[in-house]
Amino acid sequence: MMRRYSVSDLSDRLVTYGRTFVEPKEDILFFNWSCSTVEFLFSGTHLNVSFRADCGYEFEGLPTDPNSPKRPTWPWVAVFLDDMPMPVRKFEVASPNETWLLYQSRKPETHRIRLTKLTENSKTFLGITAFTAEGEFLPLEKKPARRMEIVGDSITCGYGNLVKEPTRHFFSSDEDAWQSYGALAARQLGFEWSCVSISGITAVRHPGWPGDYAMEELYGYTDRVCQTKLGMEPERWDFAKNHNDYVVVNLGTNDCFGILFSEAEGELERFTDAYLAFLREIRAANGSETRIVCALGTMNYYLYHDIVRAVEKFRRETGDSRVWTLRLRPIHPLDGLGADGHPALETHKKMADELAAFLKTLD
Repeated sequence: MMRRYSVSDLSDRLVTYGRTFVEPKEDILFFNWSCSTVEFLFSGTHLNVSFRADCGYEFEGLPTDPNSPKRPTWPWVAVFLDDMPMPVRKFEVASPNETWLLYQSRKPETHRIRLTKLTENSKTFLGITAFTAEGEFLPLEKKPARRMEIVGDSITCGYGNLVKEPTRHFFSSDEDAWQSYGALAARQLGFEWSCVSISGITAVRHPGWPGDYAMEELYGYTDRVCQTKLGMEPERWDFAKNHNDYVVVNLGTNDCFGILFSEAEGELERFTDAYLAFLREIRAANGSETRIVCALGTMNYYLYHDIVRAVEKFRRETGDSRVWTLRLRPIHPLDGLGADGHPALETHKKMADELAAFLKTLD
């Protein structure tokens, strides 16, 4: 007999990875950030999940043109069974309320099931409203593992990594964070990981740059983007409860353009101190033991030496030796380009190898 399970019914049965939160009025478990995951142990014959979704919009012309047509971008999710390295299925949740079949068998079986969001926050939003099942949810504990957080922009999100069409713009079907460099590196190293990344985002605020937020305005929160959109008071992320062994910051690519767009005098010169202030925030949030890597690549390196100066100044002023810089190799011409000139899968794999090798040297 089918039974409905609310999110609250399963509060001690659902294991989450990444910055997730529950919207209390409708009891919705949102997992908006790239690669955010909801995991559970199910025993039975039939399982459905009901989603609440929302979309972003992409301009087909210039965003500054009020007549530019817009198209919606809906979230994509992957379903993993047990320890399979790749999903058993992927699908798009293309309307506000949808129910999908997750599992079915003729006889009762027990499986660990993971739902992982493949697309990024801000452009796509996704929450779980309920499950319906013939079966039961069993207790499941999170496996102990070292933890890495990747803080970045479209490169970290996996923007356009599934295609090789550099003139193609953003389509959520082309983005797969599971196959982005950070997720690949984490799996190489056996790490648990999470992403805090949005396309087009800058590390720090630049007057004239059209983004809604800079990362310095989001990093301390669980999900300021979605919670603000829902009319909630944005909650601070509990870093002590979710300790990071590593934080990899790959930001600065869009700050280059933020500086170019800014009409403020001395914006380039201001960047180093602004980045330094953000680095101080990251250290204060994560504590003294976390290893922090300030990386840049693979689309432009205009601000790399400014980032190096910020890190060197931080190390001199604080005596903190657990902060490093990493310049990731550029995209190889023979590897091709993804949408809007972003790295395609081949480049993400090389970036993952490079990042994993570098992190191994820090132990």
